[in-house]
Formats: sequence, C-alpha cells, structure tokens
Amino acid sequence: MSTTEMRTSEPRLGTVINVRLKKRWRWNPRKGITNLALLLFLFFFIFMAFYYSAAKSQGQAWAREIMVERGDTLWQIALRYYPHTDPRKPVAAIKDLNNLKTSMIYTGQKLRLP
Repeated sequence: MSTTEMRTSEPRLGTVINVRLKKRWRWNPRKGITNLALLLFLFFFIFMAFYYSAAKSQGQAWAREIMVERGDTLWQIALRYYPHTDPRKPVAAIKDLNNLKTSMIYTGQKLRLP
C-alpha cells in the first residue's frame, strides 16, 4: 500500500476507513550515537581551533629592545614608551621580561620592552 491508500470495500455507514501511513523516519540507536559522537568531535575541534588561534594572538608581541641611557630609570622609560597607562604596570612587565630582581639599571644595558 502507498502512504495514503485506503481499502476500498464498500464502506457502510458507521464503519471506519483504515488509513495506513508509512513511517518515514526511524531512530537508529547506532547511527544516532555515531552521529552524536561525530558532532561532538566537530564542535570540540572547532572550539580548539578558535582557542589556540586566540591564544596565539593574545601572546606577547615581539619585544622591542632599547639601550639604557645615562640618567634613565625604569619609571622614566615606562612613562616615555607607555604614556597613557599607569607606569607601575609597565615597570613590573619590564622587570619580569628582563628577569630583573631590583629596579637598578645601568647605562648601556639593553632592555626588552613588552
């Protein structure tokens, strides 16, 4: 029988005509679990791609290198190269980047700036 085929035996008053509808979609558990696993793997792969590309772009850029001149301090260097920020943050970043334990710098010393 097709999807909407009816039995044609003289319908009488008060009888119910049987209509058989074909099932068009069935859930297959094996395919469903496989498809779900593939979908999760795809989402995981896309998430990791975005995560690693974002992590690369947020990493520190190539540091510029400067030569310390006579009379320079970390505070003055921070004010000169980062004028629109609080100087304490660049000073701490310069110390971390150059592995300085104290704020003492010397004339002719090369410092990397973040």
